[in-house]
Amino acid sequence: MNRIGRIVATGVALVAVLVVVGQAEDRLDTVWESWEIRKREALDKVSGIPKKILKLQTLEKVKTPSIDTAVDIALTAAQEEARPLVDSIFHKGRRLTVPDDFKTIQSAIDSAKHGDVVVVKPGTYFELIVMKDGVKLVSDSAMGGDRLVTVEGARLKLPRRTLRTVIDGSKSKPSHHGMIDFNPGVGRNTVVDGFTIQNLPKQDHHKPGHAHAINVRGASPVIVNCNVRKNGSTGIGNHVVYADQEEKSSERDFRWANVKHWAEAVIYHNIISDHLGLGIGCNHFSSPYLLGNAVLLNNDEELVDKPSPGIGIKHGAAPLIIGNIIHDNPGGGILGKVGDPQGKHPIDRPAHPTVAKNVLYNNGKLRPAISCNGVGSMQAPVRFVGNFVYDAGHAGIGLSNGAVGILEENIVSGSGGPGIAVNGATVLKLNHNKVKGANAPGFHFLNGAKILEMVGNSAYSNRGPRFKQRNSTIADPDG
Repeated sequence: MNRIGRIVATGVALVAVLVVVGQAEDRLDTVWESWEIRKREALDKVSGIPKKILKLQTLEKVKTPSIDTAVDIALTAAQEEARPLVDSIFHKGRRLTVPDDFKTIQSAIDSAKHGDVVVVKPGTYFELIVMKDGVKLVSDSAMGGDRLVTVEGARLKLPRRTLRTVIDGSKSKPSHHGMIDFNPGVGRNTVVDGFTIQNLPKQDHHKPGHAHAINVRGASPVIVNCNVRKNGSTGIGNHVVYADQEEKSSERDFRWANVKHWAEAVIYHNIISDHLGLGIGCNHFSSPYLLGNAVLLNNDEELVDKPSPGIGIKHGAAPLIIGNIIHDNPGGGILGKVGDPQGKHPIDRPAHPTVAKNVLYNNGKLRPAISCNGVGSMQAPVRFVGNFVYDAGHAGIGLSNGAVGILEENIVSGSGGPGIAVNGATVLKLNHNKVKGANAPGFHFLNGAKILEMVGNSAYSNRGPRFKQRNSTIADPDG
């Protein structure tokens, strides 16, 4: 056989080997798939879930997007939500420049009128600021100030002007004043755009009378492009103002009807990190729009045994939380709870956040990445929709202790507990959620949980059954 003949023969033999190997791999895949089916069927039998309900779920192999892809989806959703909320053409008045026209930021604000813009040149300003209605406070965009730059530790980029224009509280003393406060009643034409806000003195945000780095009390401003970092309390705190705000707390009326000034801020495209408290707090009937922020590394474990989450909701608050990137907060990502009783007449409506298209990862082992405890109602349920949860040390998503919610189209990948856990709570709709790689059953219902609708959910490659229920009820789809 000549050389060409030997080469051809070798090629034919190699092809034959590859065909045999391929056939073996196909047979191995078939055997593995058959074993997976038998395992799933066996676990389904001990899951406690009625066959009729199981048939309404899907058997797809869950595929999760990369975190980078999820972040792109989240930020696009936030941008779309924010666009109609931010008026970019209102401020057509005078331009007041700091320090050229005014030596301090506050003196410029005091002189400004409705529709004016206070422009702050690069530098560090040791001030505590109070904003008034209709004024825009913005860092100077000269010399490439609007170019987006990377901020260490965050996936979100901010304008260059944000990092070079600093409001610093290190020369102030603890008080009820934050780095930035707003006059009660200010509206959405009051804007803070592009500042680093840092070093509010250390204080215990669990005690009455504390301040936040940014106090949004009875105000509805726009806060955008800010780097809120390393403050000794919560980063941004939202509260309404009541008609009897100046009365002794124990004698006050905290009911809905006694609200004097609402708190509906637009908090968009900020980085909130490294606080001795929450990243963002939503209390007392506040309903801010939290859109496209990065919330990370917030930790108050030196104050309490169980640290606060990245975003906290209580006392009747109803924030809209869309497209945020929430990670590395050891007390959990997002937590809604009832809050301690206050006043002569306590809060009379439950908190009920809407949490959609956020990305959460590495938010500790103490709580689920997203959870609500005892909040929501049949009329105003908690809504968790389209979120991406990765590497939760606890459950991925949890409802507990009487909470009422809707959970749809969430993706949970790699959780220390169940992907989705419902513990003594009610879910009005549990539809089209996906769980992969949970170190427990994919979905777990226990302690009197009630599921009123359950369709199109999938769980793959988890430890234990796809679905498991104990002492719980799932409504018959046929009534």
